Amino acid sequence: MKRTMRTEITIDAPPERVWAMLAGFENYSTWNPFIRSVTGKATPDQLLDITVRLSWFPPVRFRGRIDRFRKEKTLGWNVVFLPGLFVANHWFELYPIDSVRTRFVHCETFSGILGVFLMLMLTVALQKNYEAMNAALAYHAEQK
Repeated sequence: MKRTMRTEITIDAPPERVWAMLAGFENYSTWNPFIRSVTGKATPDQLLDITVRLSWFPPVRFRGRIDRFRKEKTLGWNVVFLPGLFVANHWFELYPIDSVRTRFVHCETFSGILGVFLMLMLTVALQKNYEAMNAALAYHAEQK
């Protein structure tokens, strides 16, 4: 069983600027209202320590591994909470619209019985937090 959440936004900034913000994990706490921190490097197979905050929930910390990486195009990680019961794949895609605009796609797939169940329970909170992150990314990328 799998369930995917997908959001997107057009950012008035070139893909390389948007990528610099996404790959600059050390700065997430200054702009990202959803993914509050990521420790590690934006490189293939890198282990990450990630902290997220969903609306009114307390922060949640977990470990992930970068499993999608194409510089200035795709960045994503896989988190196995309970093998076979709850797995999450979170990723970002950048599509150049022209030299100064980027289509930013933000997705996550939950799989396993618990993962699909949690996503169904948290759909509204996840959607709001993904959109808040997208808007913050756009705002800060457009200011530079």
